[in-house]
Amino acid sequence: MKPMQTKARRSYSNSTGRMAEVRFKRAAEKLGFKVMKANPKEDMHQHIDYWLLYSDRKHAVDVKGNNLPDEIWCEFKNVRGNPGWMYGNAHIIAFDMPEEGGFVIVDRQELAFWCEKHVKDEVVTDKRDAYLKKYTRRDRQDVITKLNLRDLNLLESYRVWPYETDY
Repeated sequence: MKPMQTKARRSYSNSTGRMAEVRFKRAAEKLGFKVMKANPKEDMHQHIDYWLLYSDRKHAVDVKGNNLPDEIWCEFKNVRGNPGWMYGNAHIIAFDMPEEGGFVIVDRQELAFWCEKHVKDEVVTDKRDAYLKKYTRRDRQDVITKLNLRDLNLLESYRVWPYETDY
């Protein structure tokens, strides 16, 4: 029997994800970006939540919320076995990290390359063992790994965009 995510957990994840997106939009606008919500197809199939427009440049962003302190989950494959968000079309990944006072911003391709290089090709089934190893859940097709915030700090693209606190 397939383990099911409870309605309460799904509702919590959806609401925290939406809150992270709102906080991200405000932070990006404070930095001078014009922010446009991606359409549902871009969101679902290309892993793009927002488009950032600045001068003549356009950047696709995937916002990741619902993280535990100092814990980042990166997705090689999604629950359907398709390429995960590390292989989506976003240019930038924005992790909502309250302990940093804002969003940790990294280049998606740089993060994927770092994970490919540093994550062991060892599959574990207990999430407590998932740090720098490939974790898959029972009866699911996803492949994810756990990183720490200090791992992201090693990326050249690492930036912190502070939360917007003035409304």
